[in-house]
Amino acid sequence: MNANNYVNESLIKYSIILGFSILLNYFLWAINAWQLLKHINFIFLLLTFLFFFTPIKFNNYWQLKVIISLLLIICLGSPTTPVDSRVLFLFSSKILFYESDLYFRLNSGNESINYFTDIVYSKPKLAIALSATFSQLLGYWNEIYPKSTSIIIILPPIVFLVSFFRDKVFVLLWIFLMLFFSGKYFINGLMDGIIALYFVASILISYKIIDSSDDVSKLLLYLCLFIFFSILSLSKNEGGVMVLVIFLSSFVIDILYKKNINLKLFFTTFIALIPISLWKYMFINKNIKMEFLQSGDGDPLNKLIDRITDPDNLLNIIYSLSVNEKLLISVFIFSIVAYKYFNNSRKLILLILFNFLLYFSALIVGILLTPETVSIQLEYSSTRIFIPLVLMFSYFSVFLIKDNFSSKIDKYVSKV
Repeated sequence: MNANNYVNESLIKYSIILGFSILLNYFLWAINAWQLLKHINFIFLLLTFLFFFTPIKFNNYWQLKVIISLLLIICLGSPTTPVDSRVLFLFSSKILFYESDLYFRLNSGNESINYFTDIVYSKPKLAIALSATFSQLLGYWNEIYPKSTSIIIILPPIVFLVSFFRDKVFVLLWIFLMLFFSGKYFINGLMDGIIALYFVASILISYKIIDSSDDVSKLLLYLCLFIFFSILSLSKNEGGVMVLVIFLSSFVIDILYKKNINLKLFFTTFIALIPISLWKYMFINKNIKMEFLQSGDGDPLNKLIDRITDPDNLLNIIYSLSVNEKLLISVFIFSIVAYKYFNNSRKLILLILFNFLLYFSALIVGILLTPETVSIQLEYSSTRIFIPLVLMFSYFSVFLIKDNFSSKIDKYVSKV
């Protein structure tokens, strides 16, 4: 097999099954299904998760098994200290644990508009629902083990990403960069690490769909993309933005290289965004405003213009970016790799750059629209909100090296 086209389909199928079970848990909450059905699905999900660690299959990925096991142990052995983790994740999970109703806030009859309502109740609930199911299965609540479900959620994208690496050196390099840049975000209850991995995996799927001519493999990729897009959009508000960014970037690449529109990709994206769209519509219908509309500053567009034209805000953003060593290091690594292999991998590099420009622009707009001052927002979140871009540059640096290094080996072997 051409090493450049290597893919472990067993890992991809495993990530699809695990991801589908995670998504199914949310669906069961969404339709107010019997608790027994949620428990049966979670037991199946847990057994599927544990299957990865058995010696039956995937023995070549023992390094990944060790890392995931260590992350799970650390997650179970560490308290939840970040304020956002306690308020947005644990408190929301605790509400679901006791109320057993995903629409508790909407059904309460209290339609008052306030900042706390949007922060706690209207945020996407996929990860929170999974923790609540786990707690209900065990029958009691505490503030340690519910966040361990984050380790289950991150496994599908990690498994998918390593499925394209045949050589262990590339698997180890990617795992090292992943943990170096974002290890703590997988275990502290925040959603940033989760959406970062699904963001990177979805970009890779989109690229493989664009680049592949095999309809059979594409069908598997479309199914995986639907599941990852759905989980991404239902995990955090930024996830929905990421889905649109990936779709628009892929749309541009299709126009540039194929001169047509990929209707299957459009349909997949549209269907994947229906659950989060319905969720947001229910709150908008109750006149519960989005977080950035509750600051009392009037028109968001006027606020955006006022803050853009304020030199202090721009200086704060530039300074925050200049001291974000994780982002700078990942950009530096990717720049060197992209410059070296641009001619051989132009389509992939352009796709990554389009995703970067669109999502980076969305982040800057989000910072400028925050109810807090720009300086306060940057102080508390300037590092973690850029983690998706950091992991994107890190992974695709390794991927580009793998692709081009493997191509050279194949050419050498063919000559011999």
